[in-house]
Amino acid sequence: MRWGLGVVLVVLLLQAARLALHKAFSIDEFQYAHAAWLMAHGQVPYRDFFEVHFPLVYQLLAPLFRLLGDDPRNVLALRAAMLVPLVGACASVFVLNRREGRTAALLAPVLLLLSPAYLHFATEVRPDALTAALFLGALAALAVQPGSASSSFLAGVLLVAAGWGSQKALFFGGLVGAFLIGELLLRRGRLPAPRAFFLGVLTALSAVAAYLTVTGSWRAWWHWCFVWASEHQRHYPGFSWREYLVPALGEQPAFFLLAAVGFVATVRGLLKQGDRGTPDVLLVIAVPATFGAYALQRAPFPYSLLPFLGVLAPFAARGVLAVLSRLRTPVGRTVGLVGLCGLLAVQAAHVNARLDGGGNARQREVLARIATLTGPEDVVYDNSGGFVSRPHAHFYFYTDAYLRGSLVDLLSHDMPRALVEQGCVLRVDDLRTSGLPPALRRFLDAHYQPLDGDLYLWGQRYRVPADSGALDDHFLAVRADRYFVHPASVLDTGALFLDGVRITTSEFTLSQGRHTLRYEGRAEGLQLLWLPRDGKRWTPRPGAPATYSRLF
Repeated sequence: MRWGLGVVLVVLLLQAARLALHKAFSIDEFQYAHAAWLMAHGQVPYRDFFEVHFPLVYQLLAPLFRLLGDDPRNVLALRAAMLVPLVGACASVFVLNRREGRTAALLAPVLLLLSPAYLHFATEVRPDALTAALFLGALAALAVQPGSASSSFLAGVLLVAAGWGSQKALFFGGLVGAFLIGELLLRRGRLPAPRAFFLGVLTALSAVAAYLTVTGSWRAWWHWCFVWASEHQRHYPGFSWREYLVPALGEQPAFFLLAAVGFVATVRGLLKQGDRGTPDVLLVIAVPATFGAYALQRAPFPYSLLPFLGVLAPFAARGVLAVLSRLRTPVGRTVGLVGLCGLLAVQAAHVNARLDGGGNARQREVLARIATLTGPEDVVYDNSGGFVSRPHAHFYFYTDAYLRGSLVDLLSHDMPRALVEQGCVLRVDDLRTSGLPPALRRFLDAHYQPLDGDLYLWGQRYRVPADSGALDDHFLAVRADRYFVHPASVLDTGALFLDGVRITTSEFTLSQGRHTLRYEGRAEGLQLLWLPRDGKRWTPRPGAPATYSRLF
């Protein structure tokens, strides 16, 4: 059975890699990827651009952009990099169950990888995925038997790293840390090398302090990640923790049922044996701690379940063995094994279904077009950072529901001005565009024309009055660059003047700023459009469907 579980584990890891590389990108992943790109170019979160998350995942992913360059499609490499913490999480739950036997140890990562709710978000570019893996790693380091100074030091480092990965970890990691401090003060000997553990904590905290000091971002970090974040938490339009937990329960009821069985069996064993030195106590504490970190949020989105699901995996494996141990007859054991295989097959099918819907092929196509149409220095606008590796126009490069409601004046007036001042030539449409203030949406509609349903390039459209056959208006050139008139036939059916000079070729160069426009002729309408970096003229396609942006 153990050899079979080993083979299954390898197959599931390959399936996880396939999922990471082909599953559609969630809207937040582009935001996190853009933050990593900004850090790769020397910018500091909180100080140089809006950010309210702790930056560890950006710090770890930024070197990939320095290594691979500014192609937006390199976000796929970030996805591949997130497989490292996933493998680390699997190794951690294996270690957490090693004292229960090799079968229980192998079952834990298998069940973790067969959890659709876990695997879906753990293969994404997310702080939560990294934080969950680091927290599980800290628990595993504390569970190593016999404990040593090196394992205790590693546990301290990983526990602080989990906290630097996400504010949510300050809750569940803080509870585990507080428990360990209490045990130390009571001299119960739960830590084999307490000095090494606290040295690890101090070392990691010193690294964090050094980063904030060198970058001069202490005050900005405190303001955005704590003061402002707490205000945001109070006013964000929230929802019940049941909204996403209940579907997860319905998708994998056996996982939660087996975890409950394993949890009860573990607690009963602790009470019966009275073994106060066992590391299982920390794993037991982690269950309510991680669930509380999820349920107490104003808006508990499903990716916040990752640490909770991670600590349930060892218990689910123990639950399987507890159920099988009750089947004492050969027939019963056969039925139990067949049922286990059926459960694994059903969960594998659920995981594989995450690839339905076309994957990320269309998104990669859009990213490729951004790379072709613009250069690394060209400013692009998207309310969610969907351009990945291009400069943004404003400190608030993304907004959520709370920000869009509280920054109406800024988004209505400052954002259009920033787009013009920064020479923003392209915008990406996303799910949040409809929630932007009407004034900003009117500006976007007037000054960006649809290349397709997802990408809009700078340009303006004009209607020629039918009664006079003459048009007097203005064109705003967002930057000194090449532009063209569409359709080119308007030059054959009439005369186009910019700043009083007649335009005789369809392509022309304009200085940045406002230009007078006059057209006399028989055309019903015309458009002045920015010429992309590839030098190819394009035809606007109004009404094309938007497919780039996905919520989850």
